[in-house]
Amino acid sequence: MAFRTYDDVDSMFDQMDQMFDEMRTNWMGMTPRSTTPQLESGHEAGLTTYGDSATSLTERDGNYVFVMDLPGFEREDIELTLRNGFLHIDAATEIDHDSEFLSMHQSRRSSERVRIPGDIVAEQIQATYRNGVLEVHLPTMDGEDDHHISIQD
Repeated sequence: MAFRTYDDVDSMFDQMDQMFDEMRTNWMGMTPRSTTPQLESGHEAGLTTYGDSATSLTERDGNYVFVMDLPGFEREDIELTLRNGFLHIDAATEIDHDSEFLSMHQSRRSSERVRIPGDIVAEQIQATYRNGVLEVHLPTMDGEDDHHISIQD
């Protein structure tokens, strides 16, 4: 058995990531995670599409605006956290379907981590969740390390 150096293993993982990105693009019609368009300010913005779900980060009126499709979740199922310059989105729901002939348990989870390219005012972050779409407004300026974000009705 031949042992490989860490550089060889890293190179293998890079090749695998590239192959998966090509597969998502060519076979499934999805945009690879490596796509990072520029905001008007010149900062990178993440834009990722997986099937019917999409996320975007744009800059508008002194805010970074993050939008994510999260159909099938309730507002209480979604947790938002700003930590070390990253917006963390975690959604989870459990549904039980019981009838005379069938008993089924369904578990859905979605998670995303988005780098916020500049400093923001953590106390002024606002988030809404309507019709399966999460929208988070992050005012630019001075930020903090950790800040829990509540979702408004």
